[in-house]
Amino acid sequence: MGVFQSFVTALEMLRMHKLRAFLTMLGVIIGVMAVTIIVMVSSGFQFYMTNEFKKLGSDTILITYDSWGGRGQRQASIDGLTVDDAAYLANQVSSIDIIAPLVQGPAEKVVRNDKEVKKTRIFASNGNFAELNRVKMTAGRGLTEEDIRNRANVCVVGDEVVKVLFPNEDPLGKLISFKGISLEVIGVFERVDMMGETNARDILLPITTAQDKWLGGDKLMMITTRPKAGVKVDQALDDVWRALMLKSGNKRIYRVDSRESIMNVFGNIFNVAGIVLSAIAALSLLVGGIGIMNIMLVSVTERTKEIGLRKAVGARRQSILIQFMVESATLSLVGGLIGMAIAFGLGKLVTLGTAAINWPSKGGLPTTFPVVAAIGAAVFSALIGIVFGLYPAISASRLDPIVALRRE
Repeated sequence: MGVFQSFVTALEMLRMHKLRAFLTMLGVIIGVMAVTIIVMVSSGFQFYMTNEFKKLGSDTILITYDSWGGRGQRQASIDGLTVDDAAYLANQVSSIDIIAPLVQGPAEKVVRNDKEVKKTRIFASNGNFAELNRVKMTAGRGLTEEDIRNRANVCVVGDEVVKVLFPNEDPLGKLISFKGISLEVIGVFERVDMMGETNARDILLPITTAQDKWLGGDKLMMITTRPKAGVKVDQALDDVWRALMLKSGNKRIYRVDSRESIMNVFGNIFNVAGIVLSAIAALSLLVGGIGIMNIMLVSVTERTKEIGLRKAVGARRQSILIQFMVESATLSLVGGLIGMAIAFGLGKLVTLGTAAINWPSKGGLPTTFPVVAAIGAAVFSALIGIVFGLYPAISASRLDPIVALRRE
């Protein structure tokens, strides 16, 4: 009996003993299903995270002051980031493009006449902020260098601020107020939702206006920049770091990251979590393999006379061995295919369910069926069948034909 004939015989045995075969395959079905769905969900989250960071520009470099980084070292007069640091980087680092210093003020209640928006996020920067963060305008214009030079009392607002403070009217040219300062609305942000946060309640004003007329001082929360065209993010990161170390006398009081590196960290976390969870789920494959071994031993006992008759008419040990190993592998492979089919259906349900509640973003969580992982799972399930079917197959091939024919 060849391999193909053995495969056909194995399928016939599955058809004859449906319930027993299903219960035998259950461990493999659950294992393959669990591993596949974990890979699908993990890949979906990675895809989601990548798209979220791309919204704001994955190549953006973020520079912050790290007071803990220089702990135990004499920090001289450096106690934070200033606008001068942004100018210093622009002059010293040739691999970076535009720069935007950033200040974030406390959450404020913004009012206009008898209307108000509570807990708005207020930022101050320059005209490069919108470009660095891939923020487009739906109305009006963004900040300009003239606004920065003139310390203009102007601002750009999110669409929720517009809906609350300017229902059914054009917000451009109108005034809003908070904490004793009044600003003219010159533009409206396009709404961007990212990881549960939104810019719909944000307000952006010139950094010079914020420092001179509202917050005071010259400290920055962050400096953002990006590499020039053709320059890799890692190279620009290294250049910025070296320039800052030169400025601080090699004191590690700055932190330099990029959204790309942060995205990679999240990706690694999801990969490790997916591998660990898949390894745990794969334990059910071991249980399924033991079940296959058990049922194949039962099958050998039930078919002892058949084996004896085949050997009596000239069947070789190798043929008997191949037949039972193919049957075991087929049993496990069919279980793996059923598990993948169930995982595919569950993945579609996850996508539809998350899309219905717009979580984690509009359109739900994408769960693309992992073809490579699925093929790997199918091959692995077949190998499980071969490994755990080896002992029953060897037992069957070693049966003495005379003893086998005499067994009741």
